[in-house]
Amino acid sequence: MSTRQNAVGFGTPPDGFQEWDLFLMLVLVLLFLAIVLDICILLGIRHTAVDDGDPLNGFQEWETIPARLGFGNPLNGFQEWERNPVYFHGFEGLDASRGAFVKSPEFKCYGHQWSLIFYPGGRRDSDDGLVGVFLCNRPEESIEVEFGFTVKKTNGRDVAECDGSIGKKRFTPFGSSASSGGQWGLKNFAKHSDILSNLVAGSLIIEVRMRRTDPSPFTPEQFIPENPCGKMILKMFTDEESADVVFEVENGDQQAHITFYAHRLILKQWATSVSITDVKPEIFRHMLHFVYGGKVAEGDLKSHAKDIIEAANRFGVANLKLEAEASYVKSTTIEVGN
Repeated sequence: MSTRQNAVGFGTPPDGFQEWDLFLMLVLVLLFLAIVLDICILLGIRHTAVDDGDPLNGFQEWETIPARLGFGNPLNGFQEWERNPVYFHGFEGLDASRGAFVKSPEFKCYGHQWSLIFYPGGRRDSDDGLVGVFLCNRPEESIEVEFGFTVKKTNGRDVAECDGSIGKKRFTPFGSSASSGGQWGLKNFAKHSDILSNLVAGSLIIEVRMRRTDPSPFTPEQFIPENPCGKMILKMFTDEESADVVFEVENGDQQAHITFYAHRLILKQWATSVSITDVKPEIFRHMLHFVYGGKVAEGDLKSHAKDIIEAANRFGVANLKLEAEASYVKSTTIEVGN
């Protein structure tokens, strides 16, 4: 038998007042709670888990959906920590000899691919009984981050003895010519015994926390194109069709001469026809290339320093003369007799 509650009222209800049915109110409350739960899940940020090896029976991953709540307005430059758990399953079966390591699968953070290198028995330069852990940057671009590592207990809490902060480091692409900056970490991260005592069903859980410290890659400067005038003028170098100045340079002992084409717009005070008789063609080409905004290679400066100095001095190309003189001084050994 169903029973309805007796409603007791005081005073006279206004026109249009309708009593709420208890069942309808319960439905509305449940619907409201469901909507709130969906919103909380959407606002939560799930971590990216990275697994190495196969989990043992009974292994259960911790589900963490942190609620991001803020009070006030963040200052300029505020950057929240990004956390990525990495799982090494079957840790006790890993090779624990010194220098042996295991590499995790790659995970993504700040648009970069990362991997964790773990030394169960320590690196060759680690202290006895300590394990090493290093973070590697895989892409072709460099990035600057502040980061650290933490081992998680079976209850999801941090292990105080297995926590390490590295600070701010610039990661270059791993395996590049600057490979020393492709990975950073701790050669003496924690005791191997502490790691073993905090395995979760035989699996080691290391949380990698990162916070970007370099400017955003999408800076306004990258969208400002380079002034193309210099490159456009340099393309006119020795262009016969657009030239209005001709240089005829004698080719040493040979009867023929070599012709160079130029422009009065750049060589303002020069005539439309100039005969050059006392400068080698290759030296004149270097000087003319410099006038057009080009750069004389260091090897050419070194091997033709005296000729370039004389030609630059004759035609008033002061900057080229200074560069050639500096190269000559650098490459010349002066010996003083006793």
